[in-house]
Amino acid sequence: MKTEIITQSEAVKEVERKFKLRSLPENLGTFPKKIIRQGYVSITDDGTETRVRQKDDKYFKTIKSGAGISRSENEVEIPPEDFERLWPETEGRRIEKTRYEITLTGGYLAELDIYGGSLEGLMVVEVEFTDENQAAEFVPPEWFGEDVTDNSAYKNASLAVNGNPEKVAGQPTFELEEGVDFLKKEIETRKNEQVGPLVVLIAGGSASGKTSAVASKIHEAFADESIILSLDDYYRGKKFMQDMAARGIDYNYDQPEVIDLDLFNRHLNSLKTGQAVEKPVYNFSIGEADKTETIEPKKIIIVEGLFALNEKLLEVGDVKVFVEVGTHGRLVRRILRDIESRGQEPNGILEYFARVVEPMHQEYIESTKKSADVVITNEYNPEIEARGMKEVQLKFKGVIDQEKLRKLGAERIGSSVQVDTYYNPKDRNLNETGEVLRVREENGHNIVSYKGPKQDGDFRVRPKIDFEIDRSTRDTFIGMYGGETVVIKKDRTLYQLEGVTFSVDKVVKVEDGIEKDLGDFVEIRGVNSSDEGLLVRITERLGFKMEDGDKRAYSEM
Repeated sequence: MKTEIITQSEAVKEVERKFKLRSLPENLGTFPKKIIRQGYVSITDDGTETRVRQKDDKYFKTIKSGAGISRSENEVEIPPEDFERLWPETEGRRIEKTRYEITLTGGYLAELDIYGGSLEGLMVVEVEFTDENQAAEFVPPEWFGEDVTDNSAYKNASLAVNGNPEKVAGQPTFELEEGVDFLKKEIETRKNEQVGPLVVLIAGGSASGKTSAVASKIHEAFADESIILSLDDYYRGKKFMQDMAARGIDYNYDQPEVIDLDLFNRHLNSLKTGQAVEKPVYNFSIGEADKTETIEPKKIIIVEGLFALNEKLLEVGDVKVFVEVGTHGRLVRRILRDIESRGQEPNGILEYFARVVEPMHQEYIESTKKSADVVITNEYNPEIEARGMKEVQLKFKGVIDQEKLRKLGAERIGSSVQVDTYYNPKDRNLNETGEVLRVREENGHNIVSYKGPKQDGDFRVRPKIDFEIDRSTRDTFIGMYGGETVVIKKDRTLYQLEGVTFSVDKVVKVEDGIEKDLGDFVEIRGVNSSDEGLLVRITERLGFKMEDGDKRAYSEM
């Protein structure tokens, strides 16, 4: 491909409007999407921008000038090597996002951008028009929010340089341990200065650790001086949901409307004035509050819940905390938690998270972070938190003669074609954390695998969870996660010998659109570290030497 030279005479007029989001559109995962990363080579004082962009497997160089609803734009496709040459010049001026293309009523094309990396949580939507009259007459759909076309802080170049305009300047942010210590000192100081109870509001997403990692630690520190109130006890309940559904309003349990925030607010105000309250106690097994509990005022009242920083509660809160965790961390924690403590099926957990929890988080919870006095990051730590069945594996380059397998008494189980797609979330690099998130397609089935970091030993040992998902959940998950990194294609034949499973694989790796034949391998596997003695014996019977073993995954080769 020949690099094109952009001239001013080639400029085209770009007429578009940009909006924040009031909510995500329904069935987001069904719309076409592209993974975009772009960086700015230069941004001049008059607003002229020179950028390079990777959109899936295509590369572009663009010059933009002007401001507001109409701008001049030149864009040409460039070879990958030109992009890679210019990319280092964009250091410190980059953004990454997933772009969904949504056709609106009237034939307009809306481009919905969900940002990742340092801009995690920011979402905007753009609509392009043929002229300014058409732009002025455009009626945004219900899910569009504030028009920010003329707000320069929402230009991509500004986002790349200045970050998220919705992030509160000067808002202190701490890692977990440091943040809890900061809160303890702040509460100790404030409680002695304040007349009456001190209300601490602790919000955050599902499985962020707002209860176990933050609220409980504060409660332990102040013991009898404090009490924890959970917003969960104020769920309106199953009957309310059924009554609303009968009226054509379908709520889910991750919306603020299903919690009686008005009652909770009245109870908090009563406690602050020294009055006891009769708090409902929600019974999750029946989906209703089935009794009450008398709560006496305490010097410190700790409130925890998804919506603890809802605008209805802000005035009564004295110390406001947001516990922040990226999408990947909340998803993995939720899967581990709900499998172990609630006995739920992983497919159902993932389906509900992708369809309900994450969209509701973006719409109702992430936006409340700006009201916090302090943000505590409690990112998922796979070295500590990853658990599940152990995967024990070792690979050997080469093939095994079929006659040898017959003489050894190896039983052929079956053959299949596997296509493994590895993903990186928008908010972290799993290669750096030692994790793996993979979706495998095999015989019409889709299997999700999450693997924790490797452990030291002669074999590759790591925690692993596998579960099957349906096609719809797979599409929704990919839409939420994005970040495809590597594809591994295998022709695999499985055998068993002395109860040990091993496979004979022909492997092809696809990365950045380029196929690489990795060759033939034999992979020996177990499900527990205690199997290693037997695995060593089988390795030797198959004619391999342990020192020749390869502990890498195919995706790492």
